[in-house]
Amino acid sequence: SGPFNPNLRFEDFSKDFLIKMMTMWQRAYLRLSAIWYEKVMEKFGMEAADNCNLEVWLTVGQKVVPKFARMGNVQPNTVLDALKIVQLAPDSHVGSQLFTGDLDIKDENHVITTTTKCAVLEFFEKAAPERIEYFCHKLEPQVMEAYFNNPKIKVTPLKLPPRKSPEEVCCRFEIKLE
Repeated sequence: SGPFNPNLRFEDFSKDFLIKMMTMWQRAYLRLSAIWYEKVMEKFGMEAADNCNLEVWLTVGQKVVPKFARMGNVQPNTVLDALKIVQLAPDSHVGSQLFTGDLDIKDENHVITTTTKCAVLEFFEKAAPERIEYFCHKLEPQVMEAYFNNPKIKVTPLKLPPRKSPEEVCCRFEIKLE
C-alpha cells in the first residue's frame, strides 16, 4: 500500500512483508516449473517433457545452487553443510507450507530425511498418479544429489511413493558422504 515509489528497494519493506513475499515467490517458483513442464508435454509429449525437466533441474543444481553456497559462505564439505546450502534454495522446506519433514542426524555426514508433507506428491496423487514414478523415483534423487554440490554425497531412497494413505510419510532418503 502507499504511493508508488519508482526507486523501491527490498530494504523498504518490513521483515514480515518480505517473509510473505518470499513464501509467494516459493510457490511461484514451483508453479513456473509445473507450467513449463505442461507446455513442453503438450507440444512434444511426456517423454520429452520428462527428459527436459530432469536436465533443467540438474542444471539448476550445477549452475544456480552454487551461487546460494557462495552467498551463504558455505562449502559443501559435509552432509550438514550441503543441507545448509539446500535450505537457501527457493524450493526448500524453509518457511514452506508446501513441504514439511524431519531430519534424523546420525552425524555430520549421515542424515535420514523424512518428508511428511509434499504438495507436489499430493497434487500427483489427485491429478496425475502416473507422474509419481518419474518424479519421486527418477528425478528427485538425482536432483537432490545435484543440489548438494558434492559428488561424494550420495542419496539413497529408503521409502518412496505411492502411499497407501495420506497418513503415511511421503518419502524417506538416506544422505551420506562416501
